Amino acid sequence: MDPSSLIPEAIGISVPPVWPVTLSIITFSVHLLLMNAVFGGTAIVFIHSLSGGSEISRNLSRKLPTLLALAINAGVPPLLFLQAVYGQFSYVSSILMAVFWLAVIGALISGYYGLYYHNYRYEKLGSSGRRYIMLAVLSMISYIGFMLSNKMTLMLRPEVWPQYFSDPNGFILNLGDPVLIPRFMHFVISAFAVGGLVVAVTGYRNGTQSFIDCGMKWFYRSTLVNIFMGLWFLVALPKDVMRIFMGQNMTATVLLAVGLAATLVMLHSGFTRNVRVAVLSTVTIVPVMATMRHLVRQQYLSPYFTLDTAPVSGQWQPLMLFVGAIAVGCCCILYMIRLMLRAERS
Repeated sequence: MDPSSLIPEAIGISVPPVWPVTLSIITFSVHLLLMNAVFGGTAIVFIHSLSGGSEISRNLSRKLPTLLALAINAGVPPLLFLQAVYGQFSYVSSILMAVFWLAVIGALISGYYGLYYHNYRYEKLGSSGRRYIMLAVLSMISYIGFMLSNKMTLMLRPEVWPQYFSDPNGFILNLGDPVLIPRFMHFVISAFAVGGLVVAVTGYRNGTQSFIDCGMKWFYRSTLVNIFMGLWFLVALPKDVMRIFMGQNMTATVLLAVGLAATLVMLHSGFTRNVRVAVLSTVTIVPVMATMRHLVRQQYLSPYFTLDTAPVSGQWQPLMLFVGAIAVGCCCILYMIRLMLRAERS
């Protein structure tokens, strides 16, 4: 069966696709930083809970519910932009793995509640209770991340979609893709680095050297491991996709070089405990990686769809309304964060 015959008709968008693609990269970068902070922070709290807890784990547990709330809200725009441009691929992958995809909602709600419960019942839970709660939350967040990796890779492989005719019940995962595991692990390990950076930034703001030392150890060790995980991810890509980073596509090649340079800066800042440079290099590398992710998706889907062929209706009013809503929303979020920080200081 020709895979292209299974692809639904492209969904029309109101503006040229460069706008939703650009906004998708920006909003996904914000979501990725926040979600990595939650995932990595949860992992650090769990590791510390194995030895009974610490001041670091108590401090982080207060921040994680708020960070998860921000991560969830920041995750909506990139998903909507993805559906606007690549909806005919995204919707199909959701249907193929419908049971696992719908279970993400329950896992997210349960994990969110678990973080709040861990925070407000921290002393009453005791060391064993805290350990089991954080293990459960970490498992739920891991499940969500793994299902997202399955969905985002399954949408890139129309050639496996005919499996639906032998299994139409929503239990299809992309487990046969050699890219799935290194891609997922690349995100997981980067989350450990960002979680460590959150600890280091907390110590930097509070003048607590033990927080800085602990956080930067997590940061540079995870970054070092992630170099090898990134190489595994790169070589696992199909040859025609991997070649865009080997000179075939100059933009992709330059972005890879910038990413490697930023990684070296991250390692140096971790070794020297330079929190400011670590933050700057991390904030730099995330949108670079997000753009590379977009180019990989574009190359995967090039036999079936290109942005040039996306139907455009030319309606600018919805975009203006959306941008205005984003601006107002960002101002409200910044104001709430300011109030939260002021309350913490008092």
